[in-house]
Amino acid sequence: MLSGNKFSSLDVLNEGFKPLKRMPTEPTTLTSSRPMSHGHRASFNAHTGEKEHIQFLWENSAWGRMERSKGKVLDKANTFVGPSPKVDSDKGAIAVVDPFSTGAHLAAQVAAAGYRVVKILSIWDSPVAALVEEGLVVEYCATLQFNDLNPNHEAALSEMMDSIKALPFEVLAVIPGAETGVELADQLSHRLGVRSNGEEGSMARRNKYLMGEKVREAGVRAVKQRLCRSLDEVRSFLQTLLPEGSTDLYAEGTCLKCVVKPVQSAGSDDVFLCNTAEEAEVAFTRISGKRNGLGLINDGALVQEFLSGKEYVIDKVSMDGVHKLVAIWQYDKRVCNGHNFVYFGMKLVSSDSPMAQAMVAYSSEVLDALGIVHGPSHMEVMWCGDHAKGYPCLVEVGSRCHGGEGTWIPVAQECVGFTQVSLTVDVYTTGEKFKQIKDGNRYPLTKAGRDVDMVSRHSGIVRGFPGEALIRSLPSFRNMHWECKVGDFISKTVDCFTRPGCVQLVNESEEQADRDLEAIHDWEELRMIDYSLICPNPPTVGAVVIVDPFSTGANLAAMAASMGYRIILVFSEIDSPVAALVAEGTNLKPMLLVQHNSKDRDQDRAIKETLAAIDSQEGAIGGKSPVLAILPGAETGVELAEKLATRYGTRGNGEMYTHLRRSKFSMQNAVRDAGLRAVTQALCRSEEDVRLFWASLVAAAGGGEAKCVVKPNESAGTDSVYLCQSLVETLTAFNSIHGQFNGLGQINDGALCQEYLLGTEFVIDGVSRDGVYKVTAVWEYDKRSANGANFVYFGMRLRSACGERERALVAYAEQVIQALHIVQGASHMEVIMTSTGPCLVEVGSRCHGGEASWAVVAEECVGYTQIEATLNCYLRPDRFDALPPAPETLLKQGAEVFMVSRQRGILTATPGLAEIRSMASFRRLGMLTQVGSPMVPTVDCFTRPGSVELVNALPADLEADCARIRQMELSEELFVVK
Repeated sequence: MLSGNKFSSLDVLNEGFKPLKRMPTEPTTLTSSRPMSHGHRASFNAHTGEKEHIQFLWENSAWGRMERSKGKVLDKANTFVGPSPKVDSDKGAIAVVDPFSTGAHLAAQVAAAGYRVVKILSIWDSPVAALVEEGLVVEYCATLQFNDLNPNHEAALSEMMDSIKALPFEVLAVIPGAETGVELADQLSHRLGVRSNGEEGSMARRNKYLMGEKVREAGVRAVKQRLCRSLDEVRSFLQTLLPEGSTDLYAEGTCLKCVVKPVQSAGSDDVFLCNTAEEAEVAFTRISGKRNGLGLINDGALVQEFLSGKEYVIDKVSMDGVHKLVAIWQYDKRVCNGHNFVYFGMKLVSSDSPMAQAMVAYSSEVLDALGIVHGPSHMEVMWCGDHAKGYPCLVEVGSRCHGGEGTWIPVAQECVGFTQVSLTVDVYTTGEKFKQIKDGNRYPLTKAGRDVDMVSRHSGIVRGFPGEALIRSLPSFRNMHWECKVGDFISKTVDCFTRPGCVQLVNESEEQADRDLEAIHDWEELRMIDYSLICPNPPTVGAVVIVDPFSTGANLAAMAASMGYRIILVFSEIDSPVAALVAEGTNLKPMLLVQHNSKDRDQDRAIKETLAAIDSQEGAIGGKSPVLAILPGAETGVELAEKLATRYGTRGNGEMYTHLRRSKFSMQNAVRDAGLRAVTQALCRSEEDVRLFWASLVAAAGGGEAKCVVKPNESAGTDSVYLCQSLVETLTAFNSIHGQFNGLGQINDGALCQEYLLGTEFVIDGVSRDGVYKVTAVWEYDKRSANGANFVYFGMRLRSACGERERALVAYAEQVIQALHIVQGASHMEVIMTSTGPCLVEVGSRCHGGEASWAVVAEECVGYTQIEATLNCYLRPDRFDALPPAPETLLKQGAEVFMVSRQRGILTATPGLAEIRSMASFRRLGMLTQVGSPMVPTVDCFTRPGSVELVNALPADLEADCARIRQMELSEELFVVK
């Protein structure tokens, strides 16, 4: 139940698809083109240039879309990405329940204050766990999931309490990060004996119906309402809203305004303004039983009287029953795109007016009525009537921070000087800032602030953002965030979940800030977004089939999804353990999952069945799409992908030579037959075969010392690869491989014995299209002897293709590709540069593996990756044609360092990771072994504890950082193992 975890920026999550993993590590961020520089300001405060922590996070983020239509599962990965705030281990921990939207910022500020952060999810495999700011990095010391699936709620609470108490540090506070976390936060904080609003009135702080009734019972003004679970109940309540003298709900001309909305949700998700009984009935039908924007199933619907007036937000923070005001925002909701409550933005208003003070006093009465005595509150209040004679009335209140993904935070920081988030952290820790606020009913407003929600006036395919330059030229501009990208289909904006982006404005002048806000909305009709196609629904798009989508194949699928294609996943083995990994790792189910019946002895029949499933797409999410490409995702998928592509009629390498691309023995023979240097070898299926081959090696050495490499004929990485220096060692290696399962889950039929090649090993990654071969990267392997194994990966270094050695490698690689008839798609070739020239080790007709952790290095140093080039080969040929034959010049120097463990035991700490993150070359760190897990000595790519990706413009600095990591491994500064 415990795991380290953090949120981070991932392009692929925008597609609702999580790259699939063989081991628990984070997917590499992949982009289809180089990021554009928009000249982001380094500071929100243009005068001081100070980088306040939360502003720095805010300035460098790309806000994640909150998509209620795409169910997402909990990301169980644990990856270290970038620098993390220092933690004072003596301070203890603070738990944040559902740290998404503004809750992610809350967690970040807790960490910035030096406390450990525990992430608690209120829903098992929460569909909203991914709704966080992309780019906001929060390192969680533990992740706990509340088992809401347990019908015994008390037992589930008890289990959660036991998990919290079992943590190796004290939990000082439990704070809700989002609306869904309020109830559980109340229960846990109360039972832990820390600051809490208690359990007794908790439901009234979540359920909008109970909330209104609780406020009314306290003698405070509340909206007239009823929780309806049937159409009859809706009609009964509407009778009470009829004008005096009217009795017929359906009489022509009857004016009947009411609001129908979910009892528990957020934003303007499914909030309907109805003018007739018929409209109210339709709204109820659309809400009741439907999953809302927070992932909850609506139990009926709340029907309320319509409050006419202007809507405001009163944000407060409470401590020991004392409520202090932190902001008043005026909502800007308008009728647009056929909906009545479309967010256009909100503005900070002064707290000094009589109307503001009346709302402040009213809000305190509401908080008292609901028993909110500790922590943040976000209250929506309608001011009914004019400024002078009007009155406030509650719409709803959340006992958590203001949401909206926290885009408002830096606006409040510049205009007020502090935020609800920072003060919330304060009241749960020291309370010093809270106590320093003398007048809790007012705040200083020094500038005009606006948080603008952009509104898409059309549905269609995004071609570009011509309005961005206009927005950035506005006098009040501070920052903006697009929540869609080129190629996306976006719908008309109808609520906060469908906005295309947001803009933050700050100005000395209220009038200028208002003019800039209106200018943005004026440009939305024709000048904000350029649509390549305007259409009410997504046009039919093609599908890409990925066979065995694990390791880099997962990133291949994810990037295809990010390009806008639909994904069909095929597994080459029925009931494959790989399929289970996919089920655990996806945020959104692909349109179709197909398991090929590998157990059917008639494989022609099995292939026909698999093709029929792909072609018919029966049960596919979103209907049928034309299949444009069938690609192998991993080594195990090569053979089936080739057969499917050939028989379906998509681009492929054909079936005739598939065995050359899967069998390492056949591969070398084909290369030799083409007149190229190939390794001397024998595929041995008995000890007698081994003895005969060993004798041939001894004879070739003139009776002197011989060396032999023994490995599986079909596998990946350095899985069971042995360097043997005697016949006894060779026989032992053979017996350890023959008949055993390899790293890809297959049973080895014999073992491949080869001559030992002396020289430096390289990887040549390439992509072919219609026989045109292009190299996308040249890597120099660093393999050494360690822990009794001879071929342990220590890492690899990216090389340009301009040197004499590299040119020879590229030329040789092209000839090998031709010999193996790889005319379409990716190839990953390992070559040793011997004293007599290049010699093939092996080649896979699929992308470079290693879970694509290398891609971040290639992206920055080369400018593109093999993954992108592979998809361009099949789907965007003009982009493939634009690629050079090989990367002659590197933009920067890059390396991937594979950590090597020399220790065995339980990993208890990772003290060296902080130093690695501080290195000038650091880009990414992915841990495959977590604290509390067993650590074993590294002998192959499957037993490495993690990897570090490094990039630097200066080769000497890159080498120094690599050397320092190796030094830490040897001195045991990197890991503490018990």
